This record gives sequence, structure tokens and C-alpha cells, in this order.
Amino acid sequence: MGGGAGGSYSTSSSDLSANVKALSSKYPLDGAGKFGFKTQDNVQNVEVDNPAEAAKYFFSALSKGGDVSSLKNGKGDIASFGSSKDAYVVYRPSSSSDGSPAISLKIPGKNPLDYKIHFVKAN
Repeated sequence: MGGGAGGSYSTSSSDLSANVKALSSKYPLDGAGKFGFKTQDNVQNVEVDNPAEAAKYFFSALSKGGDVSSLKNGKGDIASFGSSKDAYVVYRPSSSSDGSPAISLKIPGKNPLDYKIHFVKAN
């Protein structure tokens, strides 16, 4: 096992960060290190031909190495990382705000990320 730079005290954010980096080869990140384009504070949209399929793909890619379980309300899944579970990715097939499939992503640390991704039909 190799260590990384930055003095991280757990692997929670590094595992999820590695998953983000791997996924960014197919879906580029913006200048803030987020997928998609900003629509409002902490919300990004990713335009795709099949929003439901893309959201499932994102969750599959981002949840690798995480502890995956169903949300308590049964309306999606969560993958938590590390013993403190402070890094996570949540998949909802239908968001409460607009009904689109959505991912919530939280990576704490030196360069923290905490935002939602909505998957919308490309024009």
C-alpha cells in the first residue's frame, strides 16, 4: 500500500477522489473540479442522451471501494468511504427538486467538494 502526499489521516476521501479522477477521463471536470456545468450554488447539470443510464453509470464508477447501502427512505443508494464515512456519494433516481436523476458528492479535505449533479437530456 502506498501513501499519498497531503498527510491525509484516512483513505475516505482519497478513494472517492481516485474514483472522480478515473471518471473524469470520460466526463471532464470544470475549473472547480466538478462534473457538468453550474446551474445554481452547489448544483451542476450534466447533459446526456440518457439521464437515467448516465446517473447509474456515475454511481457505479464513483462508489467503487465504498460501503454501499440503500437510503433509509428506499429512494436511492449511498456509498460511504472510510471509517468516519465523511466522504460519500448518493444516487437518487429522481431528485425532489426537478425529478431528474441526481448524484450528491461530498469529499472533505484540503480541497473539499460538496455538490449535486443533475442528469438532464441533451438538447
